[in-house]
Amino acid sequence: MHIKKEASGAQKKPNVKASNERALTADILNRILEKKEFSHLVLREALEHSSLDERSKAFITRLTEGTIEYTIQIDFILNHYCSTKTKNMHPVIRTILRMSVYQILYMDKVPVSAAINEAVKLVKTDPERKVRFLSGFVNAVLRAIGKDQETIRTDLRHTGKTPAYIRFSTPLWLYDYLRSIYGKEETERMLAWFLEGKKENYVRFQDGHMETMDGNIVNTEAFRSGEITIQDYASQQVGNFAAPEEGSFIVDVCAAPGGKSCHLASLLHGTGMVDARDLTEDKVRLIKENIERLNLHNIRAKVHDARIPDPSLLDAQGHGTADLVLADLPCSGLGIISKKPDIRFSAFREEFVQLQKLQREILTTVSRYVKPGGRLIYSTCTLSAEENEQNRDWIQETLGCKLIKEQKFLPGLPSDGFYICIFQKD
Repeated sequence: MHIKKEASGAQKKPNVKASNERALTADILNRILEKKEFSHLVLREALEHSSLDERSKAFITRLTEGTIEYTIQIDFILNHYCSTKTKNMHPVIRTILRMSVYQILYMDKVPVSAAINEAVKLVKTDPERKVRFLSGFVNAVLRAIGKDQETIRTDLRHTGKTPAYIRFSTPLWLYDYLRSIYGKEETERMLAWFLEGKKENYVRFQDGHMETMDGNIVNTEAFRSGEITIQDYASQQVGNFAAPEEGSFIVDVCAAPGGKSCHLASLLHGTGMVDARDLTEDKVRLIKENIERLNLHNIRAKVHDARIPDPSLLDAQGHGTADLVLADLPCSGLGIISKKPDIRFSAFREEFVQLQKLQREILTTVSRYVKPGGRLIYSTCTLSAEENEQNRDWIQETLGCKLIKEQKFLPGLPSDGFYICIFQKD
């Protein structure tokens, strides 16, 4: 009876908008979860080239990010309902099931029937015709999950029935690693915030004060005119902690997209100079766009590999010439999982040591640019000890710098995870 009813319904006028939204979401998720492309880049590119309205784009964003955030948990559920485990499924089926389960369990405004029907429609219209025969399988699995959704939610909350790493949709190794550093209570608070915490958009005004704003900020006149800049709470603390004296010469060695560099330039009140650098033309272009939008004249941007020494930043005696060097370096990004949920899958334990090696290579080079008595700021947006505290100790032991201030911002208190330490050079 269910099959006949579904076939009859298929003759009705299709909901083209709904199909377009979910088809685009499926394509986005396939690129992120199967092809391992960066979520924020894929989502931005897809929506910029879409003719869908803002409401549809908001739906796609929520469904994409939510599915990625809950993939580990969703796979745990699917593996209870499917004889074929998710790791062995066809990628198209795996993606459609994941996004549909997210709608059923976490999107209250989406009727279960709509989530199921749209999923079956996606399978039946697979352009490559490789999975169309699996529409019945998808329909059966999702109907079973829809029927049991309240039991599933109850079991997920039950600490005895569901392991903690599944409840927080986090790889087991990462859960164990964070717990070894921060303890069970703090780790689970952070992981819960990544999933459920209020993700506020912080903006910095020209006069220096900070507010939170909702909506599409880049389309506001305040943003276009340079009155405000999007910059996370913790990221703004770099400039606030630095509190540079007017007339200072500052070098930011990994500056893109330029938020911290421009903040430092504004704190100089038109004096001094900020030399902002990054590895590629594309990255430097982002810095220049911010400089132009904010109408800053005491900052310049250039392409430079931070690992390569720059003699122009040394005096005749080989001493550094910078009053302040900012080294906000490439890191594993564990503190910003709320903004880039695919970090859950791209990060790996060995990466922390690999990144530490890169960070120390850069620090060895750029610490030379600091003049005697000047300051070096090292910062990351991660939570690993290898990239934070171990590097703090290494800088003091190896680079002739004395720690004068440090602070770690844990995720949700109040925003992204971030680490800052400020040193003075002997």
